[in-house]
Amino acid sequence: MRTDVFVRRSWMVLCAVATLGAAVASAASDWTQFRGPTRDGKAAGGPKLLKSWPESGPKQLWVNDKLGDGYASAVVTDTAIYTTGMQAGEGFLYALDLDGKQLWSVSYGRDWEGGYRGSRTTPTFRAGKLYLMSGYGKAACHDAKTGREIWAVDTMAKFGARNIQWGITESPLVLDNKMIVTPGGPQAGVVALNPETGETVWVCAELGDPSGYCSPILIERGGRKIIAQLMGPTFVGIEASTGKLLWRETRKPAPSYGIQAVSPVYADGRFYITCGYGGERGEMFQLSEDGTGVKSVWRDAQLDCHHGGLVLLNGLIYGAADGNNRNQWMCLKLETGEVVAKTDAVGKGSLVFADGMLYTLGEKGLMGLVDPDAKNFHMVSSFKIPAGGSGPHWAHPSIANGRLYIRHGTRLFAYNIKAQ
Repeated sequence: MRTDVFVRRSWMVLCAVATLGAAVASAASDWTQFRGPTRDGKAAGGPKLLKSWPESGPKQLWVNDKLGDGYASAVVTDTAIYTTGMQAGEGFLYALDLDGKQLWSVSYGRDWEGGYRGSRTTPTFRAGKLYLMSGYGKAACHDAKTGREIWAVDTMAKFGARNIQWGITESPLVLDNKMIVTPGGPQAGVVALNPETGETVWVCAELGDPSGYCSPILIERGGRKIIAQLMGPTFVGIEASTGKLLWRETRKPAPSYGIQAVSPVYADGRFYITCGYGGERGEMFQLSEDGTGVKSVWRDAQLDCHHGGLVLLNGLIYGAADGNNRNQWMCLKLETGEVVAKTDAVGKGSLVFADGMLYTLGEKGLMGLVDPDAKNFHMVSSFKIPAGGSGPHWAHPSIANGRLYIRHGTRLFAYNIKAQ
């Protein structure tokens, strides 16, 4: 082979590898679904972030205030931002560019007009498609470039389900060749749909509990992929490949209003689950080696998290209490349930984790940066989200590519939190 041809081809290969590497690096720091890339509230990769903020907060890059009413978080890729909102009773899926300008919006039908009106679902992005579940149980798939609806299924009608008091509140889990949703039918508590066509893959007919305002997670144990989900009254595990019910643990005391809105957290064979409204709401379960069953190990009345989510770091559970320790942020040991640290921080709210720090958003609009060190658990910096949005700050923050995204009502804010 001639030297010039060899050099040219080598250069092309190097360019291709560099391009692929950049794409992979970018994808690694995206926020592609509710609660982050792996649904555990943790950012993956990305640039180094600020360890403290000015008194006025990090630099606000932009705000888009035309997103409709809703509690959806932002989903972020390397080219676009997606979320949902409701206008005049109609749900819309929105796409913005990275400067906050709207690329497109498309209706997915009616959304929740009952108590705490507005969209609930944070769309899930995978392979150029967006998946959502409306407050009335409509599961849908849209093209991420254009917003075009690819398919839709009315899960209430198809699976004989009944809605819940404040509307189906779920962000779909998409894995392998399945989209997992929780219509809560009497013989179809959880179902799997084909993400390409919307056709039914399986129905967990053994499970007839109503939906519990929760988004499921996926774990692996004993060679099995397992969907862990909180229904209105129970904690359940389902084999992802077949829809077989592996366990169904009734929660005691029964969750008030059937609300179990906090996705489980998991590590090393241990689950921790909790919900709000007082009582011994926290519980740790040990998962069997083959993944077919769980056993309750301890219970606690300290961390009764309402719906702000949990973060599990190095054997420590972080979250905000609701009634038993109102407005307190707690740090518990996963193994024993021992409370090792508390702080007032921003009051009751939601949290995510990135680059060694907790990002906590109080439901009254105070954003806090918290050091998770159990021996020095405290809020390092904070700032107030500008007024103008409506309702409590219940949308969970998102972090991607050096930016913090905060949704409040019709507004989405973007802040530069990249270290200088």
